[in-house]
Formats: sequence, structure tokens, C-alpha cells
Amino acid sequence: MINTSNANVGADSYTDLANLNSITQLGKTDKGQALGKIAEQFESMMVRMMMKSMRSANSVFAEGNFLSSKEGDMYQDMFDDQIALSLSQGRGMGIAEVMVRQLNQRFGSEEKAIAAGSLQEYLNKRNNYSGFIPGLESAKAAASDTNEQLAAKPVAMEFDGSRESFISQVYGMAKQAAEKLGIAPEALIAQAGLETGWGKKITSIGEKSSFNLFNIKADKRWQGDSVTVQTLEVRQGIPTKEYAAFRSYESPKQSFDDYVEFISNSPRYEKARQANDSESYIRALEEAGYATDPQYSEKIIRILNSPEMKNAVQHAVTSQPIAMASH
Repeated sequence: MINTSNANVGADSYTDLANLNSITQLGKTDKGQALGKIAEQFESMMVRMMMKSMRSANSVFAEGNFLSSKEGDMYQDMFDDQIALSLSQGRGMGIAEVMVRQLNQRFGSEEKAIAAGSLQEYLNKRNNYSGFIPGLESAKAAASDTNEQLAAKPVAMEFDGSRESFISQVYGMAKQAAEKLGIAPEALIAQAGLETGWGKKITSIGEKSSFNLFNIKADKRWQGDSVTVQTLEVRQGIPTKEYAAFRSYESPKQSFDDYVEFISNSPRYEKARQANDSESYIRALEEAGYATDPQYSEKIIRILNSPEMKNAVQHAVTSQPIAMASH
């Protein structure tokens, strides 16, 4: 018997958490209907991601708009959330319907076997299943890799704009690069943090990140891949929007390695290489023309000396694995 008291479970507003939570209760009495509601919520998430991607793609042309504000962005996000939820109601865009149909086809026979009491039949189907299992082959391949092969593989990283997360992920690479340049790793981390908004504004094409943590441009000396995006440069004291090509890497580690080579092999950064401390190094970079922002070094030094930066670095240092001695 179906409990009709929950028949209309669903969220009419993206802030209606009570209705979202009641889907769990609905699953105890009507799994089919609960599955449909969950699929609708998943569809609304996908629609929201699509809308966010479209706004992100257009945001480069909206920079500098005097009408733009944090409050306006917040209400825009709330509006987008509500639109995404509304579009997924009823038959929506059809994504939820397809999900329900596929899940019913995939698991329906198993549920029938259990319901009929044929536990052995159910176990046989599970043990003899030869269909596609996402990630199975890659997991088998990873299990057979040697330690050397695993060490050589680039580590996938996702930066969300969090200072703590960014520092914890790049600290080891920054330490290695800083040792080659003879400076403290905090200087490189602060510079990369400013250049990329703690990883949230790394240049990219679509979903492919350039992993360019220091925004090094792709001039005629660069033979690798590049990404062309709009950038804000200061020319004769006036901020000017321009399009420029930036170097593209396969991993953050390559970005740090190329940064070391870029600084080490350029005569213009000789004074920076001779710096005795982090602040002198950063100021020497600005004097040599690393960036056009006249406040470039001051911004980095403020980050470098901030309590938040010091606490995040300290946490990253204590959480780093102990390096094993080589034989």
C-alpha cells in the first residue's frame, strides 16, 4: 500500500530543505517515487552547473562593470538556483526520466530476485556480472603500477579558491622549487595565490586547465601549448583589457618547474636571484617587469605576512609526509 501523504514530496524552492529531507522518508514507503524525486534533484544540479558554466564563460566580458557587486552576484546565484530547480520539475529536460528508466532496468531484476526469495539467483547474478563497471579497469591498472610509475604520474588537483586547500596541495612542489631558487617556499605560494586567486582563476579552455600558477605568458621562446584569454594590464597607469597567450602545462608540478627555469635563465631577474629574503625577491620581480600592476609586490607581501597565510603554511608543513632517504 502506497503512503499518499508523501505523494507530492519535492522542493518548490532551492532553500526548502525540509521537503528535500522528506524524500528520505518517502524512500521507506515508495522507493520508485523517491527515485524519481532524487533524479529530479540530480537534474536540477546538472542544469545549475550548465548555467554556472555559461555565466563563467561570459564573466570575462563583464569585468570592470561598475554595476557589478558581490551582493548582485549573490542574488544572481540565488535566481539561477531557483531557475534550475524550476526547470527540473515535472518532465523537466528529460534527464531525470532517462536516469530513472536506466536505473530500473539495471537493478530491477536484482530487486525481483530478492523479493522472490531467490537469494542464490541474486548472488549468482552479482558474482557473474560481466557488464561495464565504471573505474574498474583503471583501478586494476593502478594496482599493478610500481612505486616508480606512480611517482611519475601527474597528480590530479582541483582548486576551489580556498587558501588552505591551495597551500596544502602545492606546498611540496613550492618547497622543491624554492630550494632551487634559494628562497622560502612561502614567497612562491603567495605569488601563485595572488596570480590565480588561490587556484580559482587559473587560465583554461573550457574544462581543460592550463595549470599556469604564475601566469607566465607564451612568447616566442615557448614551444609548448598555450591558452589565449582576456587579461587586465596596466599601461601608463591605466588598466587596459587585452588578449594574451599564456603557457599551458600538464600539471601544477610542470608549472613550478617551468617557473624555476624561467626565473633562472632570464638575465632580467638576476637581481631577484641574488635576493636575501622573500620580500626583496618579490620586489625585485616587480622592478624587473614581471607584472604591470604597480602594486604587485605590495599585494604579494601583504599575503606573505598575513596571519592566515602563516597558519595555513604551518598546517601544510606539519601534514607533509616524511621523506624517505634514498639509497
